[in-house]
Amino acid sequence: MRFITALLSTIVLCASLAKAETETSSQTLEELKVAIEKIRAESNTPAVGIALVGKDGPLWIAGLGEADIEQHTPADENTLFRIGSVSKMFAALAVLKLQQEGKLNLNDKVRDVVPEIQFENQWEETHPVRIAHLLEHTTGWDDIHLAEYAYSAPDSMSTKEGLDYHPDSRKSRWIPGTRYAYCNAGAAVVAYIVEKITGKKYEDYIEASFFKPLEMPSSSYFKTDLYQQKGATLYTNNKPKKYWHIIHRAAGSINSSPKDMANFVQFLLLRGATPSQQLIPSEALDRMEASATTLGSASGLTAGYGLANYTSGHKNFHVVFHGHNGSVFGGLTELSYNRELGAGYVFMINAGNWSAFDKISKTIRTYLLKDHKINKPQPIALPEKFKTLNGYYAPINHRQHMTRLMNGIFGVMKFHTDDHYVYREPLLGGWDAPGVAYAVNNENLIEQWTGLPTIALVNDPIEGSTVQIGADLFKPVSTWSVFSLLGLYLSLGIITLLSLLAIIVWGSRRLVKKIPADASVWIRIWPLSSSLILLALIACLSMAGLFMQAAASVSILSITVYLLSILYPLGALVSAAMLIKYRKHAISKWLYGYALLYTGLHLLMAAHLAYYGIFALKLWA
Repeated sequence: MRFITALLSTIVLCASLAKAETETSSQTLEELKVAIEKIRAESNTPAVGIALVGKDGPLWIAGLGEADIEQHTPADENTLFRIGSVSKMFAALAVLKLQQEGKLNLNDKVRDVVPEIQFENQWEETHPVRIAHLLEHTTGWDDIHLAEYAYSAPDSMSTKEGLDYHPDSRKSRWIPGTRYAYCNAGAAVVAYIVEKITGKKYEDYIEASFFKPLEMPSSSYFKTDLYQQKGATLYTNNKPKKYWHIIHRAAGSINSSPKDMANFVQFLLLRGATPSQQLIPSEALDRMEASATTLGSASGLTAGYGLANYTSGHKNFHVVFHGHNGSVFGGLTELSYNRELGAGYVFMINAGNWSAFDKISKTIRTYLLKDHKINKPQPIALPEKFKTLNGYYAPINHRQHMTRLMNGIFGVMKFHTDDHYVYREPLLGGWDAPGVAYAVNNENLIEQWTGLPTIALVNDPIEGSTVQIGADLFKPVSTWSVFSLLGLYLSLGIITLLSLLAIIVWGSRRLVKKIPADASVWIRIWPLSSSLILLALIACLSMAGLFMQAAASVSILSITVYLLSILYPLGALVSAAMLIKYRKHAISKWLYGYALLYTGLHLLMAAHLAYYGIFALKLWA
């Protein structure tokens, strides 16, 4: 016990020191440079491209580390990184520019503008999909399916050909304009609308309208000759990744350098202008930064996701950052800016290292806010309607239909209130501190991270009374439903572990003594076999992320997933049949009870998985 106590104390101390080190703020730019390089080196991140920008231009542009480990190619300000979904910001800017020119409107019906683009919306007559929905991710569509993610689209593939490849994902699951759910197909449809209105290829239009006037000569949606020379090799687990030809280029294909992206950040800080010309009106940037097509928008919520533009905060500073993040296999990007500070930044890494990414982001924001004085409004007494926010809430704006399975546990939030504040935190933890919100009016709550109206009680036309937090929508769920599901997961995991340990003991004894299999063996073997099938299914599904092309086509991997998703419920049923068959045999009551519990858990899990579509699962479809 003394040893365990000492060990735990050491762990807590080390964690505290690590946290303290992570949260140490840089007071000067030189200290920031040292801190970023230290994070890069300690996290084994090959390269970081970074630009810190003010309204008057760059404060620091650099490439740190190596763009290619094998060739020992140093990164610099001209190294090209893949910026992923930050690319979507240009789709929004294109629409805002065309709207200013009177060529389209954010409220235009998509069906009227591009009737040739296939999508389903059972509410189209009363609640049509509009252009604004495409950019704010409020169409209700699934995110693109595995077949689209895995498809290696040649650079010669047109925007329309990409949209025609797999239109199945574009089906509204709820009324458009009510819930946010991130969807990459929206930007692709926008790109096609731009092409149809301008008569130009989307990539050519963006280059002429934004890349050239912003002096971003190295930026492109394609794997150019310049990218072959200056592109940073992407790495996952220190292994180089092949270039990902994204099927919907407008959603995430831009390659750019820190030098180019610094000009883009300055353009956002100057409210749609370069140092020499205004490209779009500042009012257009205001609209880009505001969410207007969710249920919470009517209640005055301004936090969340605007036109390809996130809002985010930092600790309890009551300050809002705008921008976007991007992720490709082996590469991460964050672009963020603050109007009040008149400063912004972008950084790109050529590794899928989310820990390093998070540390760099926090370090930069802490530096930018080193002189910021927190301006917190005086909260009023919490309105009575918000005092009902006690208990558990589950998200209902699932990015992909199949993620409902995990959101029932990992997405659940726990709320509680006092006289002035609403507190929330994930069911399974993971936050440094609970989210705190307070009221300054009767309509919504302000979150301390951003200082923006973030929480509102809304009425979803399908689910009824719900709460919107930023862009996400939650419905109340019972304590029983939350902990019964958590109990199912934990109980099945524990009993499987115990069974694996036990079989080593009694299995070895039977083999040594050559005792033939009897009823007591069969009632234990079958539920354990079902567990092994389930573990194999989980492992194969996990491998789908590493071998997407195999998972998205008829292959050994996808067929294995299909068969295992059938064998698992069958194994559970056979386990039940064994219990019925041997119920009158001379078996220990404890052993029979154990097998009964084990089998019952498997039957519940099989039903649970089948309810969420994990039965005869065809990944290639």
